[in-house]
Amino acid sequence: MSRQQAREDCFKMIFEASIMRTPADELLEKFHETVGDGDIWELKRESPRDMAYMETVIRGVEEHKDEINSKIQPFLKNWTLERIARVSLAAMQLAAFEVLYVDDVPPGVAANEAVDLVKKYGGEDAPAFVNGVMRSFVREYAG
Repeated sequence: MSRQQAREDCFKMIFEASIMRTPADELLEKFHETVGDGDIWELKRESPRDMAYMETVIRGVEEHKDEINSKIQPFLKNWTLERIARVSLAAMQLAAFEVLYVDDVPPGVAANEAVDLVKKYGGEDAPAFVNGVMRSFVREYAG
């Protein structure tokens, strides 16, 4: 399976965690139990590389959530984290974690993938908003 599919599944887990307050290990366990069963997951077969990436991201976003959010906040321009859509926040948290902590993901790819995720799952204005925030984030932290 592709990294893009693994990233989309991570996004879904980060979003679920924001709604249900589900711990990372529980999300990953649920994923392992249901992958390939026609559930919501894009990843149909576990590959060791994809699973390692997913475990790193899901646990990492949970562990560094406060830091990630504090680094995203300055780029929100008249918005607060509490006011933005959870879909947009989940996509930005994922991308921010990749920019800050995942060496084999180019920062521009992380930002573009966040935009693609909100195009698919977010509201009409979400892609432009996420694009602006993540472009500024990448300039600050990957430049």
